[in-house]
Amino acid sequence: MKKAGHIAAMASLRAKICLILASVLIAGTDAGAQSRDQTLLRAREGAAALMRGQYDKAIVSYDEALTAPEIADFVEASIYSDRGLAKWRLGQTKEAIDDFNQAIQLSPENATVYNNRGNALMDLGHPDEAIKDFNRAIALSGNYGAAYNNRGNARAALGQYKPAFHDFRKAVELMPESAVPFNGRGKAHAELKRYHAAVRDLSRAISLDAKYMAAHQNRAEANLAIGKYREAAEDATQVLESQGEQPAPELLLLRGRAYAGEKKFNPALEDLDRAIELKADLVDAYIERGMVFMQMRRFDDAIGDFTRAIQLDPQNAKAYILRAEARLQGGTPDETQSNVYAALNDVNQALGVTPNEPLALRVRGNVYEAFTRTSEAIADYRQALAQDPFQIESREALVRLEQEVPPEPGLALGEPVEGWVVREPSPGRYVASNPKYPSLRAELEMFGAGQPKILEWKLLKDALTGIGLLKYYAGDFEDGENSSLEYVAIVDTRASKIVSIEPHSWGNDPAKWNWQTASVVVTAPDGNANEIMLRQQRQRAAPAPVAREFWGFQIPRTTAAPRTTAVPRAERRRARRGGEGGGGGPFGWLFR
Repeated sequence: MKKAGHIAAMASLRAKICLILASVLIAGTDAGAQSRDQTLLRAREGAAALMRGQYDKAIVSYDEALTAPEIADFVEASIYSDRGLAKWRLGQTKEAIDDFNQAIQLSPENATVYNNRGNALMDLGHPDEAIKDFNRAIALSGNYGAAYNNRGNARAALGQYKPAFHDFRKAVELMPESAVPFNGRGKAHAELKRYHAAVRDLSRAISLDAKYMAAHQNRAEANLAIGKYREAAEDATQVLESQGEQPAPELLLLRGRAYAGEKKFNPALEDLDRAIELKADLVDAYIERGMVFMQMRRFDDAIGDFTRAIQLDPQNAKAYILRAEARLQGGTPDETQSNVYAALNDVNQALGVTPNEPLALRVRGNVYEAFTRTSEAIADYRQALAQDPFQIESREALVRLEQEVPPEPGLALGEPVEGWVVREPSPGRYVASNPKYPSLRAELEMFGAGQPKILEWKLLKDALTGIGLLKYYAGDFEDGENSSLEYVAIVDTRASKIVSIEPHSWGNDPAKWNWQTASVVVTAPDGNANEIMLRQQRQRAAPAPVAREFWGFQIPRTTAAPRTTAVPRAERRRARRGGEGGGGGPFGWLFR
């Protein structure tokens, strides 16, 4: 459970509660003064213990406070609410809900109690019921950022990632200096396969709280998804170091994958060995280790790991496919024929589990080629491309076999712009391509309703030669007029990949792009900044002077120019921090 650490704010809240108690309990006749004083003392002790994390002691004090014969309803409700919070912190979730129910019965207009009961319902595995409580909290307090954040968590638990994203978006607006909603929004982006946007939000969460391990882990997973293996390994290492002598096997698997992506096979094997040692039935660890063995050409070891994965999960199609590949590539010449037959059996098993799996079809095409059953191989390659039109291996196989390669499916969405066209090969998946860059497929991230539209393409020059900016319409938030979204895919045409996807404008609000010699700092309209490295630098260079405007962006000049203005250092620091933020939002203990 993440705490935002607003201890001073909590102290202020408890002071207010004590003032309320004092104003109510001290009033009245002198006959009950001693009893009221004792009740007030116990309530104060409970509030102090709650702030210190001494939940057992807090509960004892609140129990004694509630024995008073006469307490005003709203004061009694506050005590029940805080005792429920203490019980929730101790894992006494059902008992906590009983207290929250009592508090709501006594004071039904208290938004905080609904929020806290919603969190307790989440812990009991009832996100649908929790949403009702978060709805009520928001209805009672429209600017309740924690309730928006928690409703986002509940919707995400139900797989409702688009509405969850909008909840986290609102929470970020209300609490721009809290790491929690940025982490939630980053996770929502990742679930919607907007991995570049996920990295941006998760980086902001980490800049606000460098020890936020959940954000480090989430960013590691997002970076892994877009092939940023070094960054993924660094984040995974941060989390593993925080876990001490008891690392999570799943985290070791994550870092092992990142190391394997970097071709650091020995560290990858160390992590995967340790993951399997800690969790002997972790199927994915065997599969990943088998893939590392294949890259090291240790095919017998790879086959052994894939076999173990199949023993643990007989319906794992990936394990069958990879074992087939290992059998095709390994073995002695005398074993070739038996290996090919065994590979064919494996890939057919995989297709029995997941019919029309494109990887399985491609591997079976390889098997048929080994049998010189060329027509069957061609049929499988074509079928693989029908399922995954961007599968490079099947396209190369058809070219090798001197066959016509089928065109990429999907009608072009709009007219070409500088050669760029967008297609939708499957529902909700948009890919931009350009015949000038045949190896490049740019997956465009959408952030609202609508279909993407290429707006402009610009190639940079000088030190950033090979970097291109593909500006496109990225949807509409449907928040009223001027809510269209424009984003820019930063493309490395030399490496045939997207470096990052960054905002250009949200409606009438532009993003700010500050260019450096080999990087750019993009500050979104909400103040969230992200620095993107575009070229490796051997030594730190001075900031580049500004040369001209480019879609409203400042583009650096790489040669001296008379009377140009450098970006001030203080401004660059603000951009990296995400602009001048304001507000701290509700208290950390209201968050999940």
